[in-house]
Amino acid sequence: MSRAKEEAAGVRTSGGNETETENHPSLLHSSREAAGGQVAREKSVQPTGGNYVGTTYISGQLDWRELDGVSVSEHEAQSSELASPAGAVMLDYLRTTLPDTPENWAALDAWLGDRQGRASGWRGWYDRSAMVLDGGLVASCSEPSAAERQGILVDLPGKACASMGDKLLSFLRWAWENGHITRVDLAIDDRSGGLTARRVKAAWDAGGVVTRWQSCTSLERTAKGGKVLGHTVYLGNRSSESMVRIYDKALEQHTTDGKPWTRLELECKGKLAHAIVGAMLGDMGAAGKVVLGQINKRLRFTEGGKTDSNKRRRQVAAWWAAFLGYLERGPGLVLGMLSDSTTIEKMASWAEKAVGPTLAAMVAADGGDLGSVVAILQRARHRMKPKHKAAIRLYQEALQGVGAVKSLAQAAL
Repeated sequence: MSRAKEEAAGVRTSGGNETETENHPSLLHSSREAAGGQVAREKSVQPTGGNYVGTTYISGQLDWRELDGVSVSEHEAQSSELASPAGAVMLDYLRTTLPDTPENWAALDAWLGDRQGRASGWRGWYDRSAMVLDGGLVASCSEPSAAERQGILVDLPGKACASMGDKLLSFLRWAWENGHITRVDLAIDDRSGGLTARRVKAAWDAGGVVTRWQSCTSLERTAKGGKVLGHTVYLGNRSSESMVRIYDKALEQHTTDGKPWTRLELECKGKLAHAIVGAMLGDMGAAGKVVLGQINKRLRFTEGGKTDSNKRRRQVAAWWAAFLGYLERGPGLVLGMLSDSTTIEKMASWAEKAVGPTLAAMVAADGGDLGSVVAILQRARHRMKPKHKAAIRLYQEALQGVGAVKSLAQAAL
C-alpha cells in the first residue's frame, strides 16, 4: 500500500513494518496490543477493486448487471485495500439473514442507503436482489411463503464492509440481535514478513502443524516467465463451518513499496459465525482474544516435524507465536448455542451471558422502562423454531408436574 493510500485510509507506517490505526470501526483490537484490545476506528474510504488470490483473481469493478454471469466466488472475493493495524482483527466479510418484515426493510434502508435493483435474483434461492454500498448485495423473495422461509439476505464482502465506515460494528450488533449471522471473515495482517503463504505450506509438508483439518491447498498464480502474481494457502474445507485462508496481500493489492504484507483470514459460517459474533459483542474489549482463541483451537504451527510423533509435546513455532502473540485455546462456541434438546434453563443461561449486558444497557438508557425489550420479544415470537416450542412445552409440563406433587403433599398432610 502506498503512503498516499495509507494516509487516505487512516493507516500510517510507524518505524518498521508495523502499522497503526487512527479510526476504523471494522477493526477489533486483539490482545496482541498491550492496551488490552479496544475497538479501533479508522476513517471510511472508498476502496479500490481487487480480490484475494485463489480460484479466481479479478481486478477492477464487477459489473453488477452481469453478476449472475460470473462465479459467486468473484462476488465474495471483493476485498478492500484496508489493512488491519498491528494487534488488531478486522471484520472483512459479513453475511446475515433477517426476517422479511417492513420494520427490517426500513432499518436496512437506514443502515445501507439506496438499493439499486437488479434484473435477477441470487443463487436460485431469491428471485429479487439489489446492489448496495460498494459491492454489497441484498436479496429477497417475492412469494410470501418463500419470503417467510428465506427472509432477507444481506451479503457484504470486504469492500462493502469497508464502505460502511463507522456504522459497521453497530450494524453487526443490530444484525446479530435481529437476525442470524451466517458468515463472517475475520482478518489479521502481518507486515513483518514472519508469516507467509510459502512458510505455511512448507510447515504443512514437513508435518509441523497441529490441526484436525485434513487438507491444505496451495494455489499460486504466475505470469508468463514465472513471475508470481498471487499465492494463497487454504487450510480446511470450504464446506465446513470454519477454515483459514492465508495469502499474499501485497501481491493482491499490487503494492510497489516492496514491504511484506500477508493476511490470515478465519472464515466462519453457520452456527459458528453467529456464535463467534455473539462472543465478540459480549465483550468488545476482548473481541480480539475471542478470534485468536478460535484460531488457536483449530490451528498451531510447531517447531520440529515428523521426527517427534507426539504433536502435543512440540513447542509452538517462534514465527507463529510472534504473529499471534496470544496462544490460549478458545472454548467450543457452537456448544454454547441452543441444541435441538435444549431446555428453558439452558436458554435463560445462554441469553444472560450473550445478550444480558445489551438488554441492561437498553433498559438503562430508557430510564428503566422495559418497553423496548418487550417490543423485541414480541417481534421475535414468530421466529421461534420447533426446538424452542418443544422446550416451552416440556417446561410447562414440568411445572404442572411440580404443582401436582405439591397438591398431593398438601393433601397427605
